[in-house]
Amino acid sequence: MSKAAADSVIDVDPEGVMRTISALISELGAFSAALILHDTVYQMTRREGAVRLAETLAGHFPLYGEIIETDLSPAEAERVIRESTDRLSETLKTFSSIVVVGIESVILDNLTRKLPESRFYLIPHSETLEAERVLANFPPNVRLIDVREIMELGGTHSVLLSYAFCEMLEDSFIYPVTFRAVGPDVRSSYNRIIGLKLLSGYNRYLDDMAPLYSTRQFFTHQFGII
Repeated sequence: MSKAAADSVIDVDPEGVMRTISALISELGAFSAALILHDTVYQMTRREGAVRLAETLAGHFPLYGEIIETDLSPAEAERVIRESTDRLSETLKTFSSIVVVGIESVILDNLTRKLPESRFYLIPHSETLEAERVLANFPPNVRLIDVREIMELGGTHSVLLSYAFCEMLEDSFIYPVTFRAVGPDVRSSYNRIIGLKLLSGYNRYLDDMAPLYSTRQFFTHQFGII
């Protein structure tokens, strides 16, 4: 890594970075977009530049900072995700319908292919995504649905899945659409409701929450975290 490459990160316009990756956040998920950014920056500047960029983006994309705080290289992060997806596929293999609140491509790309006999129904976390482009990245057992369709997909062979970002004690950072998706009527309609923990604990960046996230005791009281 050249010192010039690392130093150049200091001069990055955070709003310009966010404009560049906003489509990735909408269509691939915030966690997935943060990992792509981590991989890109790490290749150019290694950890020093990644840490500097995390500070620059702290008020705009705090989840990226949280990933940098884990001190995992992109390759190590990919291994952790792969192992987590393998465990999740074992949990979900008995369900014929899997409803997922929010799209995180790093999880769903593998999961939908590991479970080709299951039907996946994805509820977007953003209203700005292009449905055709999103679906083009998935196998035929995947379709997008509106959150209002969630009740009709319940049943004994159905599971509801969402994400828990940086779970700590009884709080978790989640996609706001999760609040719309989960209520007492939904809980009684599904065999299981699962929260997939993507990062354990938070350090400091998410204390100033980005608009993508909400946090309260709601999530851990409604979902079984794995």
